[in-house]
Amino acid sequence: MAVIGRIEVRSRNQITLPKALTKTLSINSGDILEYKVEDGKIIITPKTLVSKDQVWYFSKEWQEREKEVEQEISQKGHGTEYSVDELLGEIKDA
Repeated sequence: MAVIGRIEVRSRNQITLPKALTKTLSINSGDILEYKVEDGKIIITPKTLVSKDQVWYFSKEWQEREKEVEQEISQKGHGTEYSVDELLGEIKDA
């Protein structure tokens, strides 16, 4: 869905994001927006900051392991029993 509009640059280089834009992207007061300039265009992306004590969860390594677990759950289902040998193999490989 394309949202097209205009934004005026005011004194002190301030802009106001139109309501249609903030509603479409669920942008609220206090949210963080990241920008980059690419091929003469300004690209603004809403960002979510993560507290330092939660950063580990969003690391590449952790997310790869999460995908592995989700894949295993989709194959075996929840609560599937493991044999002792399978369990020990899982522990050994971890």
